[in-house]
Amino acid sequence: MGSLHEINKKRFFTLDEARHLLPVVRRITKAAKEDITLLSTQGRYMSDKRKRAAIEEQIQHVIQNWHQKIQKLGCEAKGMWLVDFDSGEGYFCWHFPEHDIEFFHGYKDGFTARKKLELHPS
Repeated sequence: MGSLHEINKKRFFTLDEARHLLPVVRRITKAAKEDITLLSTQGRYMSDKRKRAAIEEQIQHVIQNWHQKIQKLGCEAKGMWLVDFDSGEGYFCWHFPEHDIEFFHGYKDGFTARKKLELHPS
């Protein structure tokens, strides 16, 4: 049985802790992305505006659900499929489908300013 994680609690992560939680984050994100891909494909072929609107509403629900699940783990969901792990000094940054957490950015910086971890001083 896997380890338990506190939910709905703001937390700070070491790089090891963030990497330990990453498989859970990746599974949640992959499932949400697959759901949206399926819904988008279905919506693309619908001519009925009400049905298309219902599909768009389902897509929004999947995105909101993803955000909530990520936040329950103590992470921050930013942008589509972008997750930040607060280190207390900035964020370890992961973006689906990256294999590992390899980037860091400061609190005032965003995704575009992220740097490879080896460039971040310990």
